[in-house]
Amino acid sequence: MSKRRKNKFKVQDDVKVNREALALFFALLSFLSTYIFVIPEKSGIVGHAFFVVVFSVFGMASYALSFIFFWYFVIYIRQSVKIKERMDFVFAVLSLVLLSILFESVRLLFKSKVFGGWIGVTFYPFFSEMFGVSLSFILISTLFLVVSASFLRVSIIGLLYNFVKKLIEYIKNSKNKENLQKQTIETVDQSFFKQDSIKPNIVNRSEKEDKKTIETNSVTTKAKQESLDSKTFDYKLPPIDLLKSDATSNFFTNKDELFKRAELLKNTLGDFGIEAEIKDIIPGPVVTRYDLILAPGVRIQTVSNIIDNISLAMRTSSIRIVPIPEKAVVGIEVPNSQSMIVGLRGILESRTFSSSTSLLSLALGKTSDGLGYITDLAQMPHLLIAGATGSGKSVGIHTIILSILYKARPDEVKFLLIDPKRVEMPIYRDIPHIYNPCTNASQADIITNPREAAAALKKLVIVMEERYEKFAKLMVRNIEEYNAKMIEISGEKEFYIVVIIDELADLMLVVQKEIEDSIQRLAQMARAVGIHLILATQRPSVNVITGVIKANFPARLSFQTTSKIDSRVILDTIGAEALMGKGDMLFLPPGEARPTRLQGAFVSLKEAEKIISFISAQNFPRFYEPMVTEVDVKSNVDLNKNRGSDIIYALKLINERKRISQDLLKANFGGSARATNILSILEVEGFISKPEGTNKWHINFDKISKYLENMGN
Repeated sequence: MSKRRKNKFKVQDDVKVNREALALFFALLSFLSTYIFVIPEKSGIVGHAFFVVVFSVFGMASYALSFIFFWYFVIYIRQSVKIKERMDFVFAVLSLVLLSILFESVRLLFKSKVFGGWIGVTFYPFFSEMFGVSLSFILISTLFLVVSASFLRVSIIGLLYNFVKKLIEYIKNSKNKENLQKQTIETVDQSFFKQDSIKPNIVNRSEKEDKKTIETNSVTTKAKQESLDSKTFDYKLPPIDLLKSDATSNFFTNKDELFKRAELLKNTLGDFGIEAEIKDIIPGPVVTRYDLILAPGVRIQTVSNIIDNISLAMRTSSIRIVPIPEKAVVGIEVPNSQSMIVGLRGILESRTFSSSTSLLSLALGKTSDGLGYITDLAQMPHLLIAGATGSGKSVGIHTIILSILYKARPDEVKFLLIDPKRVEMPIYRDIPHIYNPCTNASQADIITNPREAAAALKKLVIVMEERYEKFAKLMVRNIEEYNAKMIEISGEKEFYIVVIIDELADLMLVVQKEIEDSIQRLAQMARAVGIHLILATQRPSVNVITGVIKANFPARLSFQTTSKIDSRVILDTIGAEALMGKGDMLFLPPGEARPTRLQGAFVSLKEAEKIISFISAQNFPRFYEPMVTEVDVKSNVDLNKNRGSDIIYALKLINERKRISQDLLKANFGGSARATNILSILEVEGFISKPEGTNKWHINFDKISKYLENMGN
């Protein structure tokens, strides 16, 4: 290390030591001055004399001297604060002088007992003669505030701006809450409406009354009112008060900081020879997007190649570059220094959600510019979700379920919940929305066993086919037309069925063929009859999200992934690996070429439990006719029989060929998924094994022979 560099470090260390020493000195002065001015009679001769002199000069303003010393302590102890010795001294003295004059003005204007000292008595007459008593008070007060703000390094304009902004937001939120309460009261009043002529499960209401009801209610109330036509049981949707209010709606809006970061971004690009101009700055709850206009001839790939350098210069991670063709700009999304938690309540209270007529409206989160994002599951019609552990996938699933619970009655929407992990879904087992086509309504529960899940999906395919036959008889094309027809003839409407699988990888490992076949049939045909699928996995590999599944799931939702490969599997493009986690997501709607970045809505487990308790306390009975249980038993027997015959045939094939491979099984069983499944079962049962460090299967011929012999006997 050179001598010059050593001297530089020595100077820096000396400056640091001097700042700390001065900070301690001013802390001592602040303590001593406070002690002297509070109890001067116990401060000794020197302390009492100091009190008399300072008080006679500055009057009541001398009490501010302790605060000035303390502020000097703060300035010197904080290394990030820039020291301005001369200006700080001038502002401190001016603050004391103006405060003394202000106290003298208060004494004369309001006939108070405060005393401005020699300075107040001497200088106040000048102001009163020049500007008058009232105007001089306003002028002195203004000067004191300006000088004090400069000394304290506070922006008065910024404080006023934030105050006015918060006041306006408070007024708007108050109005929105009043409107929401009125709508809730109207909805509850209507839910208590009954008619004596209504029979169980069937309504005998005239077309004229239905038309009048639809015309007199709002769009949201209309969707809910139609559900009352099918049941006599009163049901109340959960109140919004069960959810916590958003902590704050103010996200990264410090304009000076935004401009500084924009300039830093521009300079960083310039250091690498990339000329660009900042067109727009769009702050959001978690990230801020800087829209850049690149110079002619500069490629987007050039910016993407230096993304790590940009992250280093901006002192942050997870920077994402997004081309925006409609604005002819390149967007660079930079995480905010302070993130905002997006609550579910704020999105549910929005006009977009309350005016949505769909029972399957989903409040996913907020966009990068802070707007609530509402989508419709019925239009997707199925959703594929992926994300690494801890990325917010489970919270996202809870948000989806609760969004529907805030829209639909139990006789309008049912949930078929499959949770192989057994830890996320059990809290919903008591709600009347639970559905299982293999059991009676009273026995429906969360499905955790992979084989039970395969049987339920297979049975759901039969439910789908029966609904198609029912719709064909009435010559209607979808569930909306069918339910409208039922209202006309006072018949029983059909409910929507939302299938949610929390971990698809576990099911694919055990019963891949059965699961994949059922999912394929449901995804291709179930939309029209009101059956929608939501599949989630933390392992978005090609073995789990196969080509068959991807082809039938145009809507994709990806949280943070561990690699670019996983991002391509779920979204067909990179970008998910650069997300920040904790609800940061990319949503690809059907028909869109580019995903939209959202910050997922957060809902705690306690909030979910409150909503579930509210729904369960109403004791709403479960209404649906299950499939014949005997068919399910037969399906399981056939399933086990087919599985056993496949294993026996595979073992005979191994004995005959004296080798084993996936290609061999694929050629004999007619499918890679089926071959992979059989290979996994053979390994689990111990018929084959792959020693560590090798890529060749070891075959246990003795065990195979013994097994085949026992099966023969």
